[in-house]
Amino acid sequence: MPALDAPLRASLSALMLTVFGLAGCGGAPPPPPARAAAAPPPAAAPAPPPPAAKSEIGGLNEADIERAFHKLSGDIEGCFATGSARVAALGGRFKMKLRIDGEGALRWAYLAESTLGDRDTEKCLLDAAHAKTWPRPVGGEGLAEKSFEIESPQAPTPLDEERFKAAIKLARKETAKCRKAGAWGVFQATTYLRGDGRVLAAGISPPNEKGEAVVDCMAKALKKLRFGSVGRRTGKLSFELR
Repeated sequence: MPALDAPLRASLSALMLTVFGLAGCGGAPPPPPARAAAAPPPAAAPAPPPPAAKSEIGGLNEADIERAFHKLSGDIEGCFATGSARVAALGGRFKMKLRIDGEGALRWAYLAESTLGDRDTEKCLLDAAHAKTWPRPVGGEGLAEKSFEIESPQAPTPLDEERFKAAIKLARKETAKCRKAGAWGVFQATTYLRGDGRVLAAGISPPNEKGEAVVDCMAKALKKLRFGSVGRRTGKLSFELR
């Protein structure tokens, strides 16, 4: 074998060392196994919807309420026909105020204004309203009101309360005995007086629905009083009870 010169031997030695070095290392280590991506947290369950809001006072369809009041007109006529048989001068205006529950029944009713002067007729009107089914309100209970006016077939003589101050003072004292918890405020009284001043009939409008509970008592108290002579014709006197 021919002798190799020194530079060539050195190159071959270096090459062999490089090859052996690579073989000894065994190449680059394999990459670590890929990790599975972490699963996303489960989505939170949607919050339940809030309960449907329901206010204390709901809405009423105006046209439906007007029709319901119109259906009451026959009962109103009947109440006045009966009342006029007792009090020929019966007449006046009144405002009916109602609270209607979710089923279309009345929770309460009262006459917020009344110059009728006859409690029996006023009760007849309220009873007729309670007997009816009313439009159902939306979103709560409903409030409704309507004013009426009935002309008297025999107009009474209007009386000035200044003329009957003493009697009115006594009326306030006697009707105050009827008041109880919740029945406060100003009540409006209207009376029909005979020629000798005795009370033929009396009606009262309370300041709110709670006052309706004492109106019967007040009307009875007024009918026991005598206001003084008013002349030949039936007189009509209105005044406040406070």
